[in-house]
Amino acid sequence: MIITKKTDYAIRICRALEDGKVHNVTEICSKEGVPRAFAYKILRELESHDVVKSERGNNGGYYLNISLNDVTLYDIIKLLEDDVVITHCMKEDCDRNRADAPCKVHQELLRVQEIMERELSKKKIREVLDD
Repeated sequence: MIITKKTDYAIRICRALEDGKVHNVTEICSKEGVPRAFAYKILRELESHDVVKSERGNNGGYYLNISLNDVTLYDIIKLLEDDVVITHCMKEDCDRNRADAPCKVHQELLRVQEIMERELSKKKIREVLDD
């Protein structure tokens, strides 16, 4: 798994919205340094997963629909990334790691994968935001 800019920006967007108020895209982008085109795409995706909600109108914008005390870094990564594996061979279709001939590289990367998932699952978004 590679944590892409999309995930990084999504976490920043959550930080911009952490006060519970409605913020427009211009405010979010200015505060967090997220490119406008990326922000719209990510906000739509976050909205489709009920992480954020939107309000229309002159005073419209986006607000958090979740508590950052309840959502982990891993939760956000799983929502936004196509794969949550550190390398292709972690997928079930890896033909180099067979029961009759286990691959030591695969086994070590799997160990690292499990540690990474466990650690990211421990960290609530609230814990990693600037105060």
